[in-house]
Amino acid sequence: MIFKLILYQNVKYKQLIFIKYNIQSFLEGFIRKELSRQFVQYYLKFKLSFFNLASQLLLIPHTLSLTFGFNGKKSNNKKSFQITIERQMDSPKRTDSTDLQSDSQKVKKELNSYFLGVQQTSRVIRKYINTKTHGIQLYYQEFTPQFVDAQVIIVHGFGEHSGNFKQLTDCFLLNNFKVHLYDQRGFGFSGGIRSKSTIEEMHLDLETILEQVDKSVPLFIFCHALGAAIVISFCLMNPQFEIQGLICSSAQFRVPPRYGRIKMITLQMMAKICPDLQLNTYHNLSFASKNNHHIRKLATDRLINPFMSIQFALNVLLFQQYILPNANQFKIPILILHGKQDKIASHLDSVDFYMQIQSKEKTMKIFEQGFHEMHNDSEWPKMKTVISQWCQKMINKDVKINYLKEYNHGVIVQQYRSKIRLLISILLIIIRRKFSCLKASTKISLVIFIELLLRLFTSQ
Repeated sequence: MIFKLILYQNVKYKQLIFIKYNIQSFLEGFIRKELSRQFVQYYLKFKLSFFNLASQLLLIPHTLSLTFGFNGKKSNNKKSFQITIERQMDSPKRTDSTDLQSDSQKVKKELNSYFLGVQQTSRVIRKYINTKTHGIQLYYQEFTPQFVDAQVIIVHGFGEHSGNFKQLTDCFLLNNFKVHLYDQRGFGFSGGIRSKSTIEEMHLDLETILEQVDKSVPLFIFCHALGAAIVISFCLMNPQFEIQGLICSSAQFRVPPRYGRIKMITLQMMAKICPDLQLNTYHNLSFASKNNHHIRKLATDRLINPFMSIQFALNVLLFQQYILPNANQFKIPILILHGKQDKIASHLDSVDFYMQIQSKEKTMKIFEQGFHEMHNDSEWPKMKTVISQWCQKMINKDVKINYLKEYNHGVIVQQYRSKIRLLISILLIIIRRKFSCLKASTKISLVIFIELLLRLFTSQ
């Protein structure tokens, strides 16, 4: 009988215990019924050392396939137990080992050379770094491979944290990229009020991370969803800032059309009155990925925050009013990745942005079956190939990198409000004088609403 057990990377210890006891109960029941008492004793001695080794092998990056087989033929000797190990290696630097009985010290020495189960690293740094506002600290991680060809900053989107990008980190490290990860203000392990920060503060935090990079090494930035809006708006506000390349995944440039204009006007009014009010975004987790295991992980992750303050929601509206109207000023080399089935951020916005930008090196890839988090979905193998090839192409090119001593922060949205204010003022006068037939309560409500509109379109 053949029984195949596949252990995947990043399996939690509890899941390993669950797998362990299920396999033990199955095999013990089968052995007691079918096999000899002598083989049962051999198996019971073997199982403890095997599962201890299996728990360590979970750190190994690739899919590990353990195949158990019993030859089924009787012989004078003890019944043999065949064990084979199949490894799909992602890196040519790894060495295959098919001997489970190898010295434990040698195994430990090999396993200690891996981090996150895939890449060989010479240095891993986790620390909190101070921001330039309110004394808030950001949770920062830096992964350095054995050989460094380039470096990348990963900027996550709304509601998530840097721990959601482990596969992407593995991909970059296998390509000899030094990786910088951080949790944005108000997300993950970083400080700050949850989901309440201004665009200026987010730009300041990105500037803080830029101070951590090695300026002698080519720099890429990978940004996802709302993180793409943060990075692109930062680049538009600082046109002299130049990097090796920008990678945008599922970029969100606009407010989803399902919210409508009335909700947008209400949002702007509420931002003037109670910007700290937290609202539930009601994002359907099934929109993130087709991978049910990843969806369960999102549902149980305590660092995932579905709530958004009105102030933060206003940031999304400001991004919409700033990025696409100024897209023709964007000139940094860029790779745009988006899924056609993305129901959180429309791929048409990425197409619109791609058509307007003036970058000499620009590439766009639309995945027909891609959801919002393609780096945690079945599209990941194709996406990984596209990213690796494009980054290698940009590294081979002589691209000028320019860091600034001082950066601009926030966005400047051109708003033509004078005519709107005039029309609202006229409407307010008409309601106060001409609509005497209305009930007093209705009239007061209309007056308050119009005054809020007037306050909304009045310059600060």
